[in-house]
Amino acid sequence: MVRDVAEGRVDLGLVDGAAAPTDPLHLPEAAGLTTLVAGEEPLAVALPPGHPLAGRTGLWLGDLADALWLDAPSSAVPLPVLRAATGGAFPAGAAYEGTDTRTLHALVAAGHGLALLPRSAAHADAPAVTEPRLVHRVEVVHRAAAEEAAALLASLLTAGAA
Repeated sequence: MVRDVAEGRVDLGLVDGAAAPTDPLHLPEAAGLTTLVAGEEPLAVALPPGHPLAGRTGLWLGDLADALWLDAPSSAVPLPVLRAATGGAFPAGAAYEGTDTRTLHALVAAGHGLALLPRSAAHADAPAVTEPRLVHRVEVVHRAAAEEAAALLASLLTAGAA
């Protein structure tokens, strides 16, 4: 999406990912583009039933650095982001290329690995990540010519989340 905006194929786009609450998303290909925060929410860990840490309200990701994780970059926070945030191993269990979170939850429930998701995509009892402090952020990426439209979209998305 960022490349499409940078090359002028689209005027603006939405991108998402995990970041520290005070940092923008890491988008190296967005040089020369403008980004606006359209929303952010806490992250939660999808755990299988009976997991020893299930039932907690919050977790430190470092406590799970040696657990198997789903390699599901299109539907969960990518493993390289987890590794960069904590320096932990976060070994991959099964790989899932899809985007359906129901399938992702079924893989977690079956014991194929854990997953880090935006709070709204996790089950209600999934513990939130308390350390390191990370959020799921959505940003509007745009070229200067689309500044007014991007600001309007960001404000509409932000207002809808309130």
